[in-house]
Amino acid sequence: MADSQLSARIATVYELQSAWLEPRLRQIGVRWTTFQLLATVMGAGSEASQAEVARRLGVAPATLSESVHSHVQKGWLEQIPSDHDRRVKILKLTAQGEKVMARVAVFMRELEGHMLAGLGGTETARCALVLDQIIENLEKLGD
Repeated sequence: MADSQLSARIATVYELQSAWLEPRLRQIGVRWTTFQLLATVMGAGSEASQAEVARRLGVAPATLSESVHSHVQKGWLEQIPSDHDRRVKILKLTAQGEKVMARVAVFMRELEGHMLAGLGGTETARCALVLDQIIENLEKLGD
């Protein structure tokens, strides 16, 4: 791939990572879409509004509502009215949802070990910095 095709490389990493992780998630009863939802809620932080989570997942808030409701019923997510606007729902992992993600974290550490095999600490640190900058740049597009 040419140097200018960074997006294609990132897409390939995502596809390979997904292909390795999906069967392991199924072993513990977690669907890929559930993993994406729970990971996005975790990544969005303590003020993760349902609208923000939908934006990060690239879906309409109304589309996300059914999935959120399902995961609230499972006991993995909770919806909390915002302190600032009662119409806004904040999403948070429950203790049970955190346990699910702790099990997923075991797989993620194993996967990261495979991904970083053959790389030194300097290369890994530089890669992390570059990816952080890419994430920051892309997050600005949502503003």
